[in-house]
Amino acid sequence: MTLSRLADTIVQAEGWWRILIAFLAGASSTLALPPTDIWPLPFITFPILVWLVDGTTGAGLRGLLAAAAAGWWFGFGYFLAGLYWIGHAFLVDAKTFGWLLPFAVTALPAAMAVYTALGLVLARLIWTRGATRVLALAVSLTIAEWLRGHLFSGFPWNAYTN
Repeated sequence: MTLSRLADTIVQAEGWWRILIAFLAGASSTLALPPTDIWPLPFITFPILVWLVDGTTGAGLRGLLAAAAAGWWFGFGYFLAGLYWIGHAFLVDAKTFGWLLPFAVTALPAAMAVYTALGLVLARLIWTRGATRVLALAVSLTIAEWLRGHLFSGFPWNAYTN
């Protein structure tokens, strides 16, 4: 399969297939963080994110919602895989707090993924078909990351950059 054909497949993906691609790309991105430090991996996963935004068809609200969905699933995969360690705190006194573990381990990543969704909505608003779309994504995700680190007392862990 050529790179062009792969890009077309991702751009045209729909439904659960699109969700799975976004989720797996986000989850795979965490491998760039310590302890694995596979730093080249975002050079694969972020182009996938660009192709997902390329596939957000429809003018106005429809395109923005499609971008938000792709961003949320990418972010949910990223934060679910990257914030697994938070669950360990609930196991210190597992008899008392262990039942909260599944809720905490999924709710926090779900909330953090809203910032990624917001970043992709902003990117979609300034999206072009040329190479500048990568710059639009970079600027938008930077703004979303800054907001995540500063709003509601901030949550600076698991930044997209090392």
